[in-house]
Amino acid sequence: MGLLKESLKDFFQTKRDWISFAGVFLLFLIFWSYNYSFRFAPLFTQALKDNQIGLSLFYFLFFAAGALVIYPIVLAFYGKLNEFKPSIPLILGFVVVLAIVCSARIRDSELFNWAGSSSVEIAMLTINYVGTILAYIALPIAWILLRKNSPDRFLGLSKSPKFGEVLFLLGLMLPIIAIASFSLSFLSVYPRFAGRMSDGYLIYPPALWIILFEISYAADFAVLETFFRGFMVFPLASRVGSKPVVLGMAFMYGLLHFTKPQFEALGSFFGGFILGMISYRTKSVYAGILIHIGVALAMELAATLQFLYFME
Repeated sequence: MGLLKESLKDFFQTKRDWISFAGVFLLFLIFWSYNYSFRFAPLFTQALKDNQIGLSLFYFLFFAAGALVIYPIVLAFYGKLNEFKPSIPLILGFVVVLAIVCSARIRDSELFNWAGSSSVEIAMLTINYVGTILAYIALPIAWILLRKNSPDRFLGLSKSPKFGEVLFLLGLMLPIIAIASFSLSFLSVYPRFAGRMSDGYLIYPPALWIILFEISYAADFAVLETFFRGFMVFPLASRVGSKPVVLGMAFMYGLLHFTKPQFEALGSFFGGFILGMISYRTKSVYAGILIHIGVALAMELAATLQFLYFME
């Protein structure tokens, strides 16, 4: 709990910090409310799912609009608006990666017939996760290779986390996951590795594919954390400070979840903010990586146990 408390204290030091956080959260609420009132992102995603170029363009404009709104505002809050123009190349990089992550998918299941009829769905999911991993990691790798003399070169990847604090924070989540696992909406999504029959029962793919999927699933969270809490925080924070950067990152992280359930998207803003401040305080992204992977795998396990032992 000390790490969480100290990380939040790092941010909320002055009246301006409270006003900045409240202003950004209010702006996020406006975007969030509009999206879920009119199903903005879900409807466009569904309508353009078979049009790769159209979907990519939609998400580029979607994230570009969010970035062009939030970054000037948070920089202005902290008297750093003059840094917006020099920061545009980095911010554009954020936008391009997020557009690719949300739109680039292989959707033709016939390409995976080689995996066998029972494994087509999980093979497609696994390969698509590999594509997402490559999209997330490309710019951080380029940064590490090119910024050899920069103090923020390793994006929080060179320092170990405080494992006791991480286990404590993860432990706080486990009872919530256990309770959520009794929800039908939870069980309609998890475990991710299994298909669904018309009567709601699971179709279990071969064990090897389950292992490959879970590895790619966990790796996806690792690179997501590296991108959001590393690449979207440290390079800009060294120029403008951590507070506007973490607020901007949390806003963009929330937008990433706008096709997810409504309150998951709302919670992602707070989760992104907290993990961003923890990352900056510890100069390490590993706390976020371990928490994210731990929660994801716990959700998979909880749902699997429900189907195996508690579902009638």
